[in-house]
Amino acid sequence: MDTPITRAEHDEFCKRMETENQRLADEDKRLGRRVAVLEDTTRQIQALATNVERLAVSMENMARVQAEQADRLDDLEAMDGLAAINASVEKLTAILESSRETLERQEKRLEALEARDGEKWRQVTGYILTAITGIILGFIATYLGF
Repeated sequence: MDTPITRAEHDEFCKRMETENQRLADEDKRLGRRVAVLEDTTRQIQALATNVERLAVSMENMARVQAEQADRLDDLEAMDGLAAINASVEKLTAILESSRETLERQEKRLEALEARDGEKWRQVTGYILTAITGIILGFIATYLGF
């Protein structure tokens, strides 16, 4: 530190700093876009979860209605036309089973989306840590004169 630096060295240092600052600004923009994508994905997952919850409520209502119909069916067993009622119950059972299958598929999709979101978050965190480590090493290397 006894000898002053030359003007050319100072200009070179300023040029490097401007380049590094621009690179960091570009990295910030890129990470900002990635965070926006993650937020959008999170909103979609929340919407899907809400739809699954609505479907579950609808299935509960359907099951309740089906139970009520089963009670009415017990009352009508002595009456004529039992075959038509049995056919209706079978149709309702098929609809309920189809709804269950749909719910299971949506639950699997939701789990897959949630897992993907976690992977993206870990990846973004890794990029941020890598950028910070690079910045620190760059400053240390600059300070030591490498």
